[in-house]
Amino acid sequence: MFIKFLADENVPLQVVDALRQARYEVTTVSEAAHPGMKNEEFAKLSIQLVMVIITRDADFIRLKQPLMRQLRFVYIGLSGDPDSTAQQVLKNIDRSISLLYRHTMAIIDEEGCHAP
Repeated sequence: MFIKFLADENVPLQVVDALRQARYEVTTVSEAAHPGMKNEEFAKLSIQLVMVIITRDADFIRLKQPLMRQLRFVYIGLSGDPDSTAQQVLKNIDRSISLLYRHTMAIIDEEGCHAP
């Protein structure tokens, strides 16, 4: 299965650019719809478009269960320099994709990449 990503507006452009340069298909929320979407609306859009969300918003963990069962997302739990964040995401994105075959969420943080 070919994975397409939908980047939340809180994801640094450096992350989007790094993934695109590595030949991943990434669409930003601004490109797919409009900024400022509520999380539930954004989640439904990703399901409709068959895309995996990339976000820094921990609130995605608290979405309604029926929605969570259909959703796939990568949570970036990193802060600091956007260029360093982009490199960490790029380093861990393939592992994230592997985790998403068995889990609804993959987490990229200081420990690397893991399931919740």
